[in-house]
Amino acid sequence: MSRKKVVGFILVFVVFTLIACSLYGINVPLPSSYIPLMIAANGVFAFCSIFAQRLIIVLYEVNVFEGKDSFIGYFNKYTAIFTSGINYYIQNVLNRLPFLVNKLLAICFFLSLVWIGFGIVAIFN
Repeated sequence: MSRKKVVGFILVFVVFTLIACSLYGINVPLPSSYIPLMIAANGVFAFCSIFAQRLIIVLYEVNVFEGKDSFIGYFNKYTAIFTSGINYYIQNVLNRLPFLVNKLLAICFFLSLVWIGFGIVAIFN
């Protein structure tokens, strides 16, 4: 394991931990606050995927699967995995469906992420 990979992962972990700490204001404790953060980020990408599905898929693939051996490359890789990993695999499946079914299920997926996100936050309030 290269030093750049480890430093990139640690920096992503620190950045998302600091962002997750901001959820203390709504009474979500730190280990649990990673989940609503990940669901919210995937929700943003799911919303964008309704309109530009192929672009979001390619964006994830470029950040994760391209072999970049730099600190910034690993930072982008782990950020993409955390923020849009769930959305990528769902959109890959939806991309094979007919257009109308694809868009209908993409909207349902986005709404389910919103529902899950509010449900998780409601557990702690």
